Amino acid sequence: MYPQTSAKRAVQRATKDLAKTAAAAASAALMAATLIAAETAASPAATAAELPTPPTGVVYASDVPWASMSNGWGPAELDMSNGGQALGDANRRPLTIDGTVYAKGIGTHAASSITYNLGGQCRQFLAQVGVDDTQGDRGRVDFKVLVDGVERFAGERKGPDGALPVNVDLRGGTTLQLKVEAGPEGNGNDHADWADAKINCSDEFLAVPLRVEGSVGTNLNSLVPGTPAAVVVRDLQPLGEVAVTLGGENVTTGVADQSGVATLTFVVPVGTKGGATELGVSGPGPFGTPSSGTAKANIVTISSTKYFVDCSAPTAGDGTRESPLNSIAQVNAHGAFAAGESILFRAGTSCHGALTPGGTGVADHPITLASYGDGAKPTINGGGAVAAIQITNANHWTVTGLHVVNPSDTPIRRVGILIENSGTAQTAGIVVAGNHVEDVAGWRNKATNGAGFAQSAGIMVRTWGKGSVDGITITDNEVNDAAGGGVKISAPDTTERYNTKVYVARNNIHEVGGDAIVIHNSDAPLIEHNSGLNLGQGAHPYEGGNFAGMWPYNSKNPVFQFNVVGNSTTSVYDSTAWDCDMKIVGTCLFQYNYSYGNAGGFYLNCVSNCGGGATATNVVLRYNIAQDDCRLGGSSSGTGKHYIYNNTFYCPSRVFLDDMTGPREVRNNIFVAPGGGLKTASAVYASNAYFGGILPPAGETGSVLGDPRLVAGGSGQSSLSVPGYRLLSGSPLLGAGVRINDDGGRDFFGNPTSGASSVGAPNIGAYQGPGVAAAALPFGALVNQTSVANAANPRNGAVTSDRRTFSEEALAAAGLVSGEGYAAFGVSSVWHPTAVGTPDTLKAAGQEVAVSGKGRTLLVTGFSTGNVSSGVATVHFTNGQKRDVVLSLPNWLTGVASDTSVVVAESAYHQRHRQAYIGGPSTVVRVDEPARVFATKIDIPPAFEVSRVTLPQGSALVDEGLNIMDIAVGNLPVGLG
Repeated sequence: MYPQTSAKRAVQRATKDLAKTAAAAASAALMAATLIAAETAASPAATAAELPTPPTGVVYASDVPWASMSNGWGPAELDMSNGGQALGDANRRPLTIDGTVYAKGIGTHAASSITYNLGGQCRQFLAQVGVDDTQGDRGRVDFKVLVDGVERFAGERKGPDGALPVNVDLRGGTTLQLKVEAGPEGNGNDHADWADAKINCSDEFLAVPLRVEGSVGTNLNSLVPGTPAAVVVRDLQPLGEVAVTLGGENVTTGVADQSGVATLTFVVPVGTKGGATELGVSGPGPFGTPSSGTAKANIVTISSTKYFVDCSAPTAGDGTRESPLNSIAQVNAHGAFAAGESILFRAGTSCHGALTPGGTGVADHPITLASYGDGAKPTINGGGAVAAIQITNANHWTVTGLHVVNPSDTPIRRVGILIENSGTAQTAGIVVAGNHVEDVAGWRNKATNGAGFAQSAGIMVRTWGKGSVDGITITDNEVNDAAGGGVKISAPDTTERYNTKVYVARNNIHEVGGDAIVIHNSDAPLIEHNSGLNLGQGAHPYEGGNFAGMWPYNSKNPVFQFNVVGNSTTSVYDSTAWDCDMKIVGTCLFQYNYSYGNAGGFYLNCVSNCGGGATATNVVLRYNIAQDDCRLGGSSSGTGKHYIYNNTFYCPSRVFLDDMTGPREVRNNIFVAPGGGLKTASAVYASNAYFGGILPPAGETGSVLGDPRLVAGGSGQSSLSVPGYRLLSGSPLLGAGVRINDDGGRDFFGNPTSGASSVGAPNIGAYQGPGVAAAALPFGALVNQTSVANAANPRNGAVTSDRRTFSEEALAAAGLVSGEGYAAFGVSSVWHPTAVGTPDTLKAAGQEVAVSGKGRTLLVTGFSTGNVSSGVATVHFTNGQKRDVVLSLPNWLTGVASDTSVVVAESAYHQRHRQAYIGGPSTVVRVDEPARVFATKIDIPPAFEVSRVTLPQGSALVDEGLNIMDIAVGNLPVGLG
């Protein structure tokens, strides 16, 4: 420890000087400020007629008349924050930075300049500077201190930042200038405080507290005896020696670097008592003045105790299995749980109230929330609290195997499971796995309350201020019916460290009222094997603003792979499956993903705020499959580029809408769509394939036109299993691509890619394997059109070129209920066995349909569109024989029953969406005209059994032709089964 005697004498003298000076100087300073403020109104800079008398002793700057003052918003204020544009107006507030209130100081607004006459007799200027708390998390300013025009201090502060200490040598100086400058974004919200500002004109330097905090990887709130810890000490004299104590005991010493910062490592002594303690540091300050500082710390103890909770128990116990706790309140009242302890809720029970347990775990010894016993997951019902489960500023917590709900009749900012870091430290070891979160009544409308929407989700890890988390694992959860979205890692732009070791995988997210997965402020996050289906829908649906499927923000090198996003409803502009959003550093990578039927299409380019601003970030979109998801949106410029290669875009019912600007290289992609085109500005195109109406952009080299010969394009459902997007033998796309460096080493299906070093050229599209032999496939593996949409997302699918579909609700009212049985011509089958919003219809184009079953009748259910209502099909039998038949299905709007066809159902209305992508409520209309589903029969000779059916030729894209929704065999005579 350093002796403190001289420092104490200096502080005592300084305190007496301040007390004597403050009262005498206050009236003079106020008079000078009033005069100068009056001059400010007429001139951008105000200067007193005579230089004020230099200060003596130690005085607050707010008690010293300034020589000149200019300010960006009215006059500078003494001992109050900058208010309105009048001196002493009612809008002023006490000077406050990061929650600390300062009685003395100067409130300014950028751009500001205040000068003082020092007369060459002062020693030191001290202050705490920052953006005033009245501005929330807004504002960004540069503080500068100049002595005789020479800059002696410069520091940037943003709205959420804490105070930055200023300690400047004034010796020999005649003029002190305090400047505040706005950043490049302008001076909005730039209320800048010179808090606790002092001018020291005494004979000795004043000591200032040293700043101490945990180094990266060390949380002072979770120190473990016998383990290493590291701290950072600031504001030391360069190369000065510093000592560290823990609980009053010396633990290490070290030496500061040339900048006055020391990083010291020590081992927490074995046997240190658990609980709250204090970390102390001491050493010479910037001018050799003995200084010290402290920080709160906590010593963690390790335990294996299990606390049992049974909310159905009639009496409150002590937490043993034999005598469990019986309420959330008991758990919350327990106090801090120790590292390694578990809180176990009895399976099959329900507990009401917000669960807010305390305590912190350590590596290998997390605190665990889980279940015990047999039965359904225990329920934690938050009852409308901010979060049903909330864990704050803690390390190493695992939440697993719980059913979490947070219902309310009033939507506000609300979460199911919330892990929060509201401080400046780095926490660690957060695991949320295997839970079911639903019915979270958060905020639904991003347009009316963007913050409320952003802070609502099923599962959220949130950091405030400067904090971050080292290790976030969110896996194997189901999230549904949650307002705002599914899984979010949220943080402001002001964080000083990225979250690290972020892994989000195998989560099943569906019917949530917003984004599926949002990742903020993370370094190399890996997001894989998740699904986000029916987004914007559910019990708490989206109501306004924008959302997208999965996207990163303010992160470094994010990777999204093996994910599925489908059937998202519309928003103002977004509603895409994938989005690379603002403030991404490095490369934004989306690979091996599958999307289908999203109202906004495939991808949103928001990497530079969606508005075309310059960026150096690269985006790679490769080996993805987009089914009826052919829209690119957003814009960017600069050196950053989009590399779009080896994707398969298959959109039978939607034109390709390229609404994206920005530099791009587009190679080896398949584009199947009835129309549309690609932009050519700042673009390079090579070796892409086009079919169905979309054509190559001007200047492309190596393009291939014609049928790509996919196994079963359009047949994807709601998982990554999409074998129909492989290439058939004889496809013109086999080996027709160009080699690409560093292409990831595999394709969508797991086949190795050719890469730059291969002799052979790659295929075009997401499939890089050999051609697949053509073969008959089951009906469900061949469907290629979505004919039925529901009220939750009426924009998905189309059966006509003007985007009409059946209404699921109208068909149900007519007797055809999804997933239930129906019958015609003595044959029974199941109507619409797939999820609504996925392909349900096979548009006939010569496909081979494998058929099984015995009977005298082959039942074909469906309808026709346009002027084509029949065609020649071939029925193949297991005995090797075949038979050509005329397959007829009447028109869905104008057709009538015949001798060989019946009306299975006639709905009272159908629906139409007027835009291929997005659009407000007016773009979806109910058409009050009947729409019909027919069934036709084909007789099967006695003793014959059908093996497959070759369908009539036609176009697989939405157009006129036969649309088949089911093929079944039945009507077996009694006794022949």
